[in-house]
Amino acid sequence: MRILISWDHGQVPARLFDTPSARAVFSALPIHANASRRGVEMRLSAALRLKREAGARQVVEAGTLCYWIEGASLTVPLCPGQAARLASPCNVLGRLEGDPAALAGVRNGHLLVLSRLAEDAQDAPLSAPNTPPPGRSPSGNP
Repeated sequence: MRILISWDHGQVPARLFDTPSARAVFSALPIHANASRRGVEMRLSAALRLKREAGARQVVEAGTLCYWIEGASLTVPLCPGQAARLASPCNVLGRLEGDPAALAGVRNGHLLVLSRLAEDAQDAPLSAPNTPPPGRSPSGNP
């Protein structure tokens, strides 16, 4: 599942993991939201009825697309080269395919649109972190 995050002066693609939250976000697209910057985090209001998943994380790498349950928003840390500590554990949705720095020029109030990108045969959804790819057991054996 691929998405495109676009705004008036740029865009960046992202690939979603195969998780319940990522599928719910993908089903809700397109999402139009105004950006809210909090330090090195960019947040987009997206009131979805999601529950915290077992794999929710509070510390993630820059460019990780997450859903913050308590804040009802999508969040992306933009801190290059380091891990970010989010306000609370968030559901990990996927990763930006481009450089997170592409979003550095987005300011509070900028309108962003999240939309679906066309898939081709090679564009399968990514396995969620710490889960084996389809057809593999946790030990790595088929």
